[in-house]
Amino acid sequence: MSRNSANQKISFLWVPLLFFGCGVAISAQPKLPENPPGSFFPLRSEDHENADSFKSGQPIVGTTYFYWYDIDTKSHIIDGDGSDALTTHPADMDNISYKRASWHKDQLKDMIEAGIDFLIPVFWGVPSKYNGWSFVGLPPLVEAHSALEADGLDPPAIGLFYDTSILKWNGYGAGGTSYHVDLTTDFGKDWFYTAIRDFFSLIPPSKWARVDGRPILFMYAAAFAKKQDPKQFDYVKRRFEKDFGVAPFIVKSAGWQGDTDAVYSWGAAVNGPLIYRQVAAVGPGYDHSAVPGRSRLVVDRLDGKTYIDRWTKLLQLNATRRPWMVHVETWNEWHEGTDIAHSREYGRSYIVLTRHFSDMWRAGTSLKLPSPYPDANTVTWEPHEPKGLSLRPSSGDGNWRYVKLGDTNAVVSEPNPHSGAGRYLYFNVDDTFAYDLFGRTVSVCVTYQDAGCSSFKLEYDSANPQMGLFDGAFRPVGRVTISGTGKWKTAEFTLPECRFMNRCNGSDFRIAIVGGDLTLAIRAAKLTKAQ
Repeated sequence: MSRNSANQKISFLWVPLLFFGCGVAISAQPKLPENPPGSFFPLRSEDHENADSFKSGQPIVGTTYFYWYDIDTKSHIIDGDGSDALTTHPADMDNISYKRASWHKDQLKDMIEAGIDFLIPVFWGVPSKYNGWSFVGLPPLVEAHSALEADGLDPPAIGLFYDTSILKWNGYGAGGTSYHVDLTTDFGKDWFYTAIRDFFSLIPPSKWARVDGRPILFMYAAAFAKKQDPKQFDYVKRRFEKDFGVAPFIVKSAGWQGDTDAVYSWGAAVNGPLIYRQVAAVGPGYDHSAVPGRSRLVVDRLDGKTYIDRWTKLLQLNATRRPWMVHVETWNEWHEGTDIAHSREYGRSYIVLTRHFSDMWRAGTSLKLPSPYPDANTVTWEPHEPKGLSLRPSSGDGNWRYVKLGDTNAVVSEPNPHSGAGRYLYFNVDDTFAYDLFGRTVSVCVTYQDAGCSSFKLEYDSANPQMGLFDGAFRPVGRVTISGTGKWKTAEFTLPECRFMNRCNGSDFRIAIVGGDLTLAIRAAKLTKAQ
């Protein structure tokens, strides 16, 4: 998501990241500023009376807003070597600058047209570095917001997207070295909170994006903290309420310890849609070709089809059970080509598409697309005969081949080039069948030959974030021991709290094969909804 002149490459959730500065540990840090840079501090509970607010459960759409561009200095527009820093280009290159209210005003007007309910500026606000773009760009944004209100328009409310890469890459120490923030320490928690305090001190409370009266705060990746503390968000809420008279509504990225109000994942532009209980994320595609030092990664937009398909998947979810907040990733991250804003390459097409889908989302529309499976009770797979349940093509760590065992058609696992310790068979459930299963229980029956490996189990995409290797993904269930009889047998697995949003390496569940010669032959699989 971020960039720096050193072009260091780091990956998170399949999205390459570049960060400012260098991570040098230091033994002493400057003192944190006692007072924030803005005038909207401190606040009392009375300051929030009658404030506009969304309600928990109300369908809304927000987007990340990157405002670090400046045509005058060419910051984030031209790289240090003189090359073009942008993969996608804004339609108006002459006026783009975080310092200009006129540029922010144009972006906010387009967000109104796109049906965006709230924006979350991507804030890289290192405490005490108040001359940086993150701080300098907020007053012009507020000015633009007020100007639109004066014109009788209703611009999207303003929340916070905390770019937590500053916890590691911040130039905060003496001589421009970086302090790696340790959230298990009192100073680290204070540092962590101070950036949040500083942001909201610059935004009038009447403009805050709120849920149930509480300002929206999205947290980026946890990986940048030196250490975590399960109580770190309790500290933030306590300090914020003391300083501002209200607790924040915190949406954490998967990977953070501690309780928050909601969870989301970054990376929807590459892998979307990414769906959690309260928040779903979508994006139009990805292309960071203009970013120096990165390996090629392109998720083709397909002339809008990628974005349409992802929104369509969201809208297939049952309106009474699906998430209620959508995070569009992103409004204008032009380096990585995840933008939906007005651009030279795509015109206003993504603004039009976003308005279309966001209106449907807010209206509670549920799409019923043509398929033989949405009302089915069971989907099945046999070699060459998938009926709502398909075996992913042989590739990656899920290699297999067709075989004939006597009179029986089957598939058998093949070597995994990435590991000699395990092999996998990946299955996908038909979307129109799967998308009504969120949080529900299913049974899976696998007919296998009792020979070859030592055992196998299922790992699936679960809706319980406390289970599985990654926020509920790859949740293990059951284990079948192979006794070596060579007979065909059927094993049944019960999968509670299903999610089936393709988070098991792009699939819904997999058979994990372990021990012995790592071969497993299967001839049938059946997935049935629990009654």
